[in-house]
Amino acid sequence: MMNFTPERMSEYLTHKLGLAAPVTVADIARFGRGSSRETWFVRYHDPDRPSGVVTVVFRLDFPAGSTIPSPLEQEYFIYERLGRTDVPVARVLWWEEDPRWVAGGRPFYVREHVDGTWQVPHFHDPDPRYDELRIAISKEHLGKLARVHALDWQGLGFDTILPAPRSTAECAHLAIDTIMQRFESLRLEPVPIMLEAAEWLHERAPEAPRISLCKGTNGLGEEIFRGREIIAMSDWEEASIGDPACDIAFLQSFIPEIERDGRTVWGLGKALEFYRSVSGTNVTVENVRFYKILHGLKMGEYAHNAGVAVARSAEAQIRQIWTGTEVFFFGKHNLAAAMGLLEPLPQVLWAELNQSVEELRA
Repeated sequence: MMNFTPERMSEYLTHKLGLAAPVTVADIARFGRGSSRETWFVRYHDPDRPSGVVTVVFRLDFPAGSTIPSPLEQEYFIYERLGRTDVPVARVLWWEEDPRWVAGGRPFYVREHVDGTWQVPHFHDPDPRYDELRIAISKEHLGKLARVHALDWQGLGFDTILPAPRSTAECAHLAIDTIMQRFESLRLEPVPIMLEAAEWLHERAPEAPRISLCKGTNGLGEEIFRGREIIAMSDWEEASIGDPACDIAFLQSFIPEIERDGRTVWGLGKALEFYRSVSGTNVTVENVRFYKILHGLKMGEYAHNAGVAVARSAEAQIRQIWTGTEVFFFGKHNLAAAMGLLEPLPQVLWAELNQSVEELRA
């Protein structure tokens, strides 16, 4: 694997950039957030740049493999193709699979670093003073998703690496089947609730308003902000082609419910109205609810993938152990509750869990 030491990184960058003099590495840091793959920030001196210092980002799988069962090269492909569009993403620089630098079978890719922050101060603050801010951030994200959903995914070749439905009626069915095919290829033990839920979801599958490229992973912490503007959309490892409702179903707090004096100031209904105004696509509450339930199936897929990593490798990360156990529990419980087999988990539990996650990420 790539050895993230100043000496080795200087050797690598000097070679890759074709420079005569050795590159001076200023700093190397591993990003503490994220549970799918490793992310490293490398700062090095470049006398040809106005600032004199360049930061690049390295992405590679964990030693035991990615938590998400999609190949790293797919993520690289998505970033490269999105770089040709008006969707804001970090520019990819190169893919690396030369055995000289990729010992241990972990190829990686390098992209530019975008200077910004994933945090938005006061976004979770319920004080009415921040209502306007919270709504503005929510609209900003919905607007950027509308750009993603409007892309010519066929012209950009996304259907060469992602399963694509043949019609709007097939979107939900394909999403279910894709998850279950991956799950069955990984499965180490019987998980009856996954099979029951897949059949139950097939029976209730809605038709999509259109077929779109969908980002997959959304929410505060997944995008890079500068002020109130998203300047780079990140975390594309769960991208798919299908119903745009699946993106809106998994916004992880980016549609805050705000009520003042008995009046709904902001929430899912108003967010869908805004999305419709900027996209021209009528995503319904019913479709969003369906994909919220479908997400429980997806949780089972990537949680079991993490569990496989733990079972097969002594190099598994502690976060993969957590994903393969606790996240798997939540996914299965959500599916059972949706089918009326169990009572839903208390909302206060989810609130406490989300708060704990945010505290750990900070």
